[in-house]
Amino acid sequence: MSRYSLKPLPNRTDLFEVAVGWDPGLSTYFAIVFGAPEIACEPKVLLWRGQSYGEIDGVAELLDIVRDFAEVAPGLQCRLDADRSAEPTS
Repeated sequence: MSRYSLKPLPNRTDLFEVAVGWDPGLSTYFAIVFGAPEIACEPKVLLWRGQSYGEIDGVAELLDIVRDFAEVAPGLQCRLDADRSAEPTS
C-alpha cells in the first residue's frame, strides 16, 4: 500500500491533509480529505473515496477528485502508476 500526503490548496484553510495512494488489497486508488482538527480532537474525515473493491481504477480519476482540495505535485501520477505496478492486486 502506498500513501502520499498532499498540501491543501491555500484557499482551503478548513483542511488539515489530503492523502492519496494505492491499496492493492482493495484493488483501488484512494483519496482521503481531513478537516482541520478541533482542539484535542482528531481531524474529521470529510471525504473518503476508494473504500470498496475497484472503486477508483485510474490515476486520472483519483487526481480529478483531489484537485479541488490539494496541490498535485509533478510526478505524482507516475509514482502512483509505479506503486500499482509494484504491488498489483492481492
